Amino acid sequence: MRIGTNPNRGKGAYQYTPIVLTVLTHLPALTGYHKNRLEVVQTCLQTMRDNSGDDYTVIVWDNGSCDEFRTWVREVYKPDVFVQSVNIGKTLARHTLASMLPKDKIIAYCDDDILFYPDWLSPQVRLLETFPNVSAVTGYPVRTQFRWGVNNTKKWGAKHGKMQSGKFIPDEWERDFAISIGRDPEWHKNYTVTDLDYLVEYKGLNAYATAHHCQFIGYAGRIAQAHRFDADAMGDERYFDTNLDYLGLRLATVNRLTRHMGNVIDDELRAEVNKCLDT
Repeated sequence: MRIGTNPNRGKGAYQYTPIVLTVLTHLPALTGYHKNRLEVVQTCLQTMRDNSGDDYTVIVWDNGSCDEFRTWVREVYKPDVFVQSVNIGKTLARHTLASMLPKDKIIAYCDDDILFYPDWLSPQVRLLETFPNVSAVTGYPVRTQFRWGVNNTKKWGAKHGKMQSGKFIPDEWERDFAISIGRDPEWHKNYTVTDLDYLVEYKGLNAYATAHHCQFIGYAGRIAQAHRFDADAMGDERYFDTNLDYLGLRLATVNRLTRHMGNVIDDELRAEVNKCLDT
């Protein structure tokens, strides 16, 4: 039985902007490992949107966070779409984020502990739209990311672009990366002593021949295609990276436009955070 007519009949659904900013959050408590992460996640969300350069659709997918954080997102941050889910794991949540968008939209994805510098987005879009058959572009070049998921990209660079290898990523950036993941910088320097960076030039643009799964942009259809279901809360990202490399090019901007913060903002990092929040 039905009485009357659905008032939404014939009305269009929400129309996403050409670029959609998406963040996967997980802040289950404000104690232990997560004690200082509320500020980290808030900084990520604020700098991502404020420094994107335009008014884009923002989607926050939350995997089982505490009420305090979810209240802040709803009442203060106010994204266009806020998905409040139980913790279904990073891989499935990220796959669902990409799958819920039209295939031709550009999805800008990040984990919840990334810092975004001013004008972080447009240089990444420029690489995505200039290089052919790109699967993902990041603003966060890291040396160890050249270890997997780069075979197709390096082969293409050697054949169609001008590619050179060497130590191009600044030592300071590598030090910041090591500290952000709780690794001793000197140990990391020795750990990567034989690693090389691969730089590709195409149509006057330079890019590193790799990308980072913590922050990237790409066309939603291709990002969704690269996933597989993983029941682990934190799955192995190498499968995702390798699939993206199989589907197209994985690239990183030469300038560091984003960076990983870790689970606490110390005094040194705070100086960088303040620069990003002042714009």
